[in-house]
Amino acid sequence: MTLTFGTLVTTKMPAKADAPAPRNRLTIVEIRLLRDLIDGHNFAVQMAQVCVQKASRNELRSLCEQVIEAQQQEIQEMRSWLSNWYGINYQPTANNFGRTVVKQLESLSGSEFEIEFMKTLTTHHWGAIEFAGEIIDRAYHNEFIELASNVVIQQASEITQLRNMLSKNYGIQYNGATPAGSSSREPEPSLLAPSASR
Repeated sequence: MTLTFGTLVTTKMPAKADAPAPRNRLTIVEIRLLRDLIDGHNFAVQMAQVCVQKASRNELRSLCEQVIEAQQQEIQEMRSWLSNWYGINYQPTANNFGRTVVKQLESLSGSEFEIEFMKTLTTHHWGAIEFAGEIIDRAYHNEFIELASNVVIQQASEITQLRNMLSKNYGIQYNGATPAGSSSREPEPSLLAPSASR
């Protein structure tokens, strides 16, 4: 698999399975990947909901509404897959780090809120793009791989919008994390790793 900013090329030929999948090493991994991406999306939705309430710029509020709509739809899709493929009824959960970040954002206002929110969501989106690469490499179902490919495209576009808004409105050049792994600040703890504290 080759992953670049906004571009995704994969040569993997995954299994196509609309029916429940067999329980084996591959599908056990897929269950974890589905749960973790659901939780990562849920965290982004929670942050975006704060943004809708607090952002003063229409452009930013519009992007946050877009994040909420797209990621809630994907959450429901992934939850239905867990149910249909594996008989699992999964509810999104938040870890301690995510709860702390949301509370911090809720305590801010004005330009301070907008800057911190855009930096945080940019970094989170980079993490989701990297995680989507793992899904494309390791998932069992074509449907899940296609969703991960769409995550890369959508969130890369949103990163560009966030960075442009930071630059245009606040004169801040912010990269967050890059695909090569460098970062302009300490990276956030993974919200997608199964070992994350909940």
